[in-house]
Amino acid sequence: MTSSPATVSSLPAARSPWAQLAILGVVLFASVSTELLPPALILGMSATLDVEPAAIGTLVTVWAGTIVVGTVPAIRLTRRFDRKRLLVGSLLVFAAATLVVALVPVFAVVVAARMVSAVAAAVSWSVVFAFVPVLAAPERLGRAMAVVLGGGTLASVIGVPLGAALAAAGGWPWAFAGAAALLAASAAVLARRLPHVPAEQDAGPARRGADRTALPVGALLSAGALLLTAYMAVFAFIVPVLGSAGVAPESAAALLLAAGVAGAVALAVGGAVGDRFPTATLLVLVAAIPTGSAMLAVAPGAVAPSALAAAGVTALGFGIGGLPPVFQARIARTASPGLREFAMSLFVVVLNVGIAAGSALGAMLAGTAGTRVLPVLSAALGAAALVAFAVILALTSTSRRRSR
Repeated sequence: MTSSPATVSSLPAARSPWAQLAILGVVLFASVSTELLPPALILGMSATLDVEPAAIGTLVTVWAGTIVVGTVPAIRLTRRFDRKRLLVGSLLVFAAATLVVALVPVFAVVVAARMVSAVAAAVSWSVVFAFVPVLAAPERLGRAMAVVLGGGTLASVIGVPLGAALAAAGGWPWAFAGAAALLAASAAVLARRLPHVPAEQDAGPARRGADRTALPVGALLSAGALLLTAYMAVFAFIVPVLGSAGVAPESAAALLLAAGVAGAVALAVGGAVGDRFPTATLLVLVAAIPTGSAMLAVAPGAVAPSALAAAGVTALGFGIGGLPPVFQARIARTASPGLREFAMSLFVVVLNVGIAAGSALGAMLAGTAGTRVLPVLSAALGAAALVAFAVILALTSTSRRRSR
C-alpha cells in the first residue's frame, strides 16, 4: 500500500496545528529573506567581495536559475526519505550554506554557497507544502496555506529591511548570519514539534502508471506560470510605467506600499474565503492582475492618470498577494494523494519561471518599444491566463461531478 504525506491516517492529531503552521511560515520567511538579501546589501557586498555591483545582482538570478533547474531532480532523489527528517536536514544544509556566505568573503565561494542554498530551499519548500494537508483539516486548507505563505510575504516587508538594518549595524555578513541562525532555530523547533511522515513507498507497476490528475495539475501550473509572467512583465518596470502616467518616482514608493498592503489583505482574507468559495476566489484573484495591467495601460490618456495608475498597481498587489495560498490549495485538492507532494513542490519552480520569463520579456520589449507597451502586454497575457484558469476549473469541476 502506498502512503503519502497528505494521506497518512496514522499521524497523531496535533494539539496546536496553527502553531506548527506558523513555524513553517517562519521557514518561508527565512528562505525568501535570504533569497532577496543581495540587492538590499549590494554596495557593501560588492566592496567586500571586490566585484562590480552588477555581479551581486546576479546572485538572485543564480538562485532562481538553480531552483528552476534543480528542484525536480532534488525532489526525485530525496523522495525515499522520512519527510520530517528531510525537512530538518534540508534546513540545516540551508543554514550552513548561508553561514558560509557570511564567513567566506570570496565571490566564487559565495556563488557556490548560494547554489547549495537554493537547492536546499527548494527541497525544504516542497516538504513544507507537503505538511500543510497533514496538519490542517481539508475544509481549512486555504487558511492553513495563507498562514504558511504569509511568511514569504512578510519577508519582503520585514525580513529584507531587518537584514539591511543588521548590515548597517555590523556589516552585511551579519544579515546572512542572522538568516542562518533563524533557519537553524526553525529546524530545531520543527524536529520537536512535527509528526513523522514516512517516505514515499513504491507500489509497483500500478504506481508507475499514468496519474489521471497529472493533466489538470500540469494545466493549472502552466496557467500559473503564464499569469506570473504577465505580472512580472509589468511589475519589473513598475516605476517607469507609473512615470508614464505622471507618477513621480518619489510617489511611486507610496503606491508600492499600498500595493503591498492590498496584497497582505488579500492574503489574510483570501485563504478563509477560498475555503468556502474556492473557484470564485481563485478567478477573482487571477482577474485582478490583467485588470490592474489594463488600468496602467490606459492611465496615461485618462482624465485622472495618477489615480487610475494607483488603482492599477493596487489591483496588481491584491492579486499577487492573495493568489499563492488559494492557488496552492487548488493544486492540493486537484492532485491525487500520490502526486500531491510533488505537484505542490512545483509552485516554487512556477514562481521562478514567471519571474525570469516576465522580467526577460519586459526588458526586451522595453528596450525596443518602450515601457508604455508593457502594461498592454501584461494585460493580454493575464487575460489569456484568466481564460485558461476558467476553462481548467470548469473542466475539473465537471470531471468531479461525473466521478461521484
